[in-house]
Amino acid sequence: MDREEILIWFIEPEAIQEPARLSRFLQWLSPEERDQYGRFRFDKHRHTYLVSHALLRGALSLIAQVEPAQFYFNKNAYGKPFLAGPLQHQNLYFNLSHTEGLAALAISTHTELGVDVENKHRQDMTQELAEHFFAPEECRVVANIGDNERTEKMLEFWTLKESYIKAVGAGLSIPLDSFAFKLATDTEPACLLRLDAPNSDRTAWRFWQGQPTENHLMALAFKARPGEPIKISAQRASWLARA
Repeated sequence: MDREEILIWFIEPEAIQEPARLSRFLQWLSPEERDQYGRFRFDKHRHTYLVSHALLRGALSLIAQVEPAQFYFNKNAYGKPFLAGPLQHQNLYFNLSHTEGLAALAISTHTELGVDVENKHRQDMTQELAEHFFAPEECRVVANIGDNERTEKMLEFWTLKESYIKAVGAGLSIPLDSFAFKLATDTEPACLLRLDAPNSDRTAWRFWQGQPTENHLMALAFKARPGEPIKISAQRASWLARA
C-alpha cells in the first residue's frame, strides 16, 4: 500500500450469511470484541457488528500479511480505536463506519482519517435536527433547499461532519457548531468553511465524498500537505465473502 493512497472497502453485511464463515469471523475477534458482540439485543445489530469487525481485521490482514486474529487494538481518551499491535504495523491508520445496510472501512499508512456512511432513506433529516446539530451557516443552507433535495443535502452535511469528528478522534467533545462545511459543487470538493479549533488550519483538511450504493452516501476526512496528491480507492470488499 502506497503512502499516497487511502483505501476504502465497503460491504453489505446481509450479503454474508454462511454459518461456517460467520463462525470463522467470530474466532477472529478478541475476547473483548466477543463480549461486545454478545451484548447486542437484536440479531441484525449483532450480525452487522461481526461483519464490520471482520472487514477491519480481514483488510488489515491483506495489507500486513498477518493473521486476522493477531491484531489487537486500544482506544484513545475519547474512545477512538487504534491499532496497538503487532508493533511493526502500528503505522496503519483506520476508521470503521456502519449504517443500515452497509459497513465501510478506510485505511491509510500516513494519516489519521475518518469515514462515515449513512442510509439515504433516513426519516429524521428535518430542519429541527439541523438546528440542533448543524452550524448556523449550514442551517441557512438547509433552510433554502427544496423538500425534494433536503434529505440528501442534509446527509451530505451529516456525513462530512461525522467524518471530520472521527478523524480528529475527540468525539463529541468538539461542539458541532464550532465548524462548518461548504458543500461540494460541480467543480470543487466539499471543504471546511469555518473551523474554530485553536491552532488548527482548516485548509489542511481534505474531504472526499462518494455513493457506494444507490442507497448510501459516504464521506472521508483526512489531512494532507498542500499539493500532496492522494489517491482514494473505494471498492466493494468482495474478498470478505470468500475469507
